[in-house]
Amino acid sequence: MANTQVDQSQVLPEYGPVTPADLRKAAWRHNLTLQWSWNYERMQALGFMWSILPILQRVSRTKEELIANMQRHLVFYNTNPAVGSPIIFGAACALEEKGQGEVADSLKVALMGPFAGIGDTIQAILLRPIVAVLAASLAMEGSWAGPLIMFIFGLCWFGLKFPQVTWGYKQGVSLVTTVAGGALEKVTEGATIMGLIVVGGFVPSIMAKVTTPIKFVRQVTVDGQLTEKVVELQPALDSILPYMIPLLIVGFAYWLLKARRQSPIKVLLWLTVLAFACSYLGIL
Repeated sequence: MANTQVDQSQVLPEYGPVTPADLRKAAWRHNLTLQWSWNYERMQALGFMWSILPILQRVSRTKEELIANMQRHLVFYNTNPAVGSPIIFGAACALEEKGQGEVADSLKVALMGPFAGIGDTIQAILLRPIVAVLAASLAMEGSWAGPLIMFIFGLCWFGLKFPQVTWGYKQGVSLVTTVAGGALEKVTEGATIMGLIVVGGFVPSIMAKVTTPIKFVRQVTVDGQLTEKVVELQPALDSILPYMIPLLIVGFAYWLLKARRQSPIKVLLWLTVLAFACSYLGIL
């Protein structure tokens, strides 16, 4: 009886069934604070552990068990915080609730890579550049709608995190099967293609002011009088292909990235040097 009494005294007061309030608290923690403690050693691990702590406190009977469960979630973790991590987090909460902590660890390791690729593609490649270009264009015109659009964009992403947590919680371990089915890879590929097409369509509006001032002057005889005729190069180029110079610059950047295997930073440096040189020589 004495041993039983001692064991009962060691049971944590939070130990018990996981409630909807616990899940909401954990979801809010994840969606708000996942990135707050980001570091180069374990990246989002500390934020993930802090987020899932309300669930761990419910499923851990003793202090030692709670410490062990917390340490499990301090291993390296890094994925897209807006698209992917909420789903993984929801599934991990469901598995911890069922006492399958080791399965939750394996699920995190297995899915953080694929979801990073999917989330970065949808958020960073497809949607963010489009919204940023639109907002920057409005801001350059002095419109307050520019920063407002970016604020609403961030607010929408925050709101979309909660349905992801719910869906991941309902999926549980079957989430691995869903990802392995190949449907998400097709979504990623389609989103990438669509994003590149849309961003490419913004090139004329972004670089519309990139024109050449080059003029050719020649002497001609009109009604027996010698006069000078000025021929501007830019209208001639526009008659052949509108926005030819912006297209050539984009093609040059693409050639550096693909054919020459240059990093984006080096491509930006090349474009900066090109801009200064062309401006100094009066070409652009």
